[in-house]
Amino acid sequence: MDLIRIGVMGIISAVLIVLIKNQKPEIGLQISLVFGAVVMVTLAGRIKTILDLISLYFNRADMSGAYITSLFKIIGMAYITEFAAESCRDASQGSIAAKVELAGKVMIMITAIPIITSVMSVIVNML
Repeated sequence: MDLIRIGVMGIISAVLIVLIKNQKPEIGLQISLVFGAVVMVTLAGRIKTILDLISLYFNRADMSGAYITSLFKIIGMAYITEFAAESCRDASQGSIAAKVELAGKVMIMITAIPIITSVMSVIVNML
């Protein structure tokens, strides 16, 4: 049901942007940003369900809480980065979008260092 609502809102937003674009282009960007925010809020509950499931499996596997925390942070960073970059592209700012994506990738790598270190330690111990 959420997907139908999001689809209808997306079509309405797109039509409004096309109709208003010639008279007030700045309102088109605002409509796009509001639509994006509404989608993120709508999906927040669904995303929480997925994160709870991942947490359950990590707990069953008796893995460190640091790993799951890092994983959740990485997932959040990826979603935020994608949303911000696409918002920049909607504003016809592709170069800024690329820089936002680069910053997101670097921050994800920094956050993943504990996981990478642990995996490398396991590999070295196997050799």
